[in-house]
Amino acid sequence: SSRSLPAQHILSTRVAMPILYGLYVEAQLCNVSSFRLSDSSDWIFQVQKRSRNGTVAPIEVQQGVGRLEWGDIHGADRLACDRSEREATMRVARPRKAGGKGKGQLGKFGKLRGETPLAEYTGEGPFPCLVAVFECEGCEPLEWTTGGIACVQDGNGHEVVRAQLNSMIWQDSGRGNSLVCQDPRNGEAYIRITSHEFRCL
Repeated sequence: SSRSLPAQHILSTRVAMPILYGLYVEAQLCNVSSFRLSDSSDWIFQVQKRSRNGTVAPIEVQQGVGRLEWGDIHGADRLACDRSEREATMRVARPRKAGGKGKGQLGKFGKLRGETPLAEYTGEGPFPCLVAVFECEGCEPLEWTTGGIACVQDGNGHEVVRAQLNSMIWQDSGRGNSLVCQDPRNGEAYIRITSHEFRCL
């Protein structure tokens, strides 16, 4: 005869559906016409636990996914609680394949190009602009602390494919395959993220 599973087992194995959060930014561009973030970026975000005491912790998202374990529940409570109470997952949302099949929940929020950047920022508004979407389980993103790789383009179509946004700033190096070297008329080129926010989609 079949036996009912203990209630604590049912609670501990229940899986919460991910929630989509969009990253919206405003940026100052100098001799840059657009940039597109890549899902191969290494990011660091501050996230908040979605229940209980609202614990805040950093999460590192590498190659599209990041995980952390919440340390505020112990013993029997940890065994009995929902998984989203024990851990958090944050991953870059992937557009669905044609016909709506395949992995990812991004749907209408963005296009893939090159290294699968999620959206393009052109500085034309409306502001702030959606540049990336994340699937979050067990957490709510609060702050984009650092990190990000972008494909940067100037008005003549010259590109820097893997521009590092360190501390929300990218400054053209003026060396190698930089925008300034490709077109000395640029003089200098940079991106400065002036503000950002997360919105539940």
